[in-house]
Amino acid sequence: MPIDARLNGAAVRNFAGCAIEPVDPETLQTRLLARFGSGERGLIIGHHNLHSLYLYQHDSEARTFYQRCHTCYVDGMGVLWLLRAAGIDTREALRFSLMDCLPDFFDWAQSKHLSIFYLGASPTAVETAREWIARRWPQLQISLHHGYLDTPEVQHQVHASINALRPDLLLVGMGMPNQEAWINAHANELNVGAILQAGGTLDYYTGVQARPPRILSRLGLAWLYRLLHDPRRLWRRYLLTPWSMLQPTLRLRRALKRQQEML
Repeated sequence: MPIDARLNGAAVRNFAGCAIEPVDPETLQTRLLARFGSGERGLIIGHHNLHSLYLYQHDSEARTFYQRCHTCYVDGMGVLWLLRAAGIDTREALRFSLMDCLPDFFDWAQSKHLSIFYLGASPTAVETAREWIARRWPQLQISLHHGYLDTPEVQHQVHASINALRPDLLLVGMGMPNQEAWINAHANELNVGAILQAGGTLDYYTGVQARPPRILSRLGLAWLYRLLHDPRRLWRRYLLTPWSMLQPTLRLRRALKRQQEML
């Protein structure tokens, strides 16, 4: 069964800022390689989860970011649930999270001789990650820098480092909406193949945050695991945000119905 074509329509673009493309990691990787092969650079690759959909409704930086995305995959099961509630068939839709498949992502980049710059996390987490990556992916071309860019001097240093490497992939992990604001402000200055949101991915692989088991992620319950491990920081995001998306989802449902009636 083909993916519902309305995911690329005006109603979804108004709801999410861009078309939504439910793909698996392998499909996204294949398409990236094809675009790199055709000479494209400066691509902005987004993903949507429930929190990012909420931010798109309320935060100007998030709105700008998603309106600039060249493609946007599905990160969270909550997105598929909302789309289904709005009347879109998501039974065959795929999703993935970089948090679940970062090692596979590094395997792919190393095998394809792609270079990576990872910007984000704390200095301590970055040092731990350097040791982990060097042991497991000795041939991977990767540079890492923490996400604490507090002065113009540090900003300049990071820009210079990224442009010197000219990485195929720039992963920005500063949390939402900080990473989107940073990408909005600096994407045009950077010589990179593609920029991807990374959130707190590195924190989960260096032990700073508890990483949900993959089985829970496949069941759409990773949010519950994270909430139980960090309730003070995440309770608003996971317990209040879904309710705030009720009205936008109803608007999407009405827009899709009007769109169908016009056919």
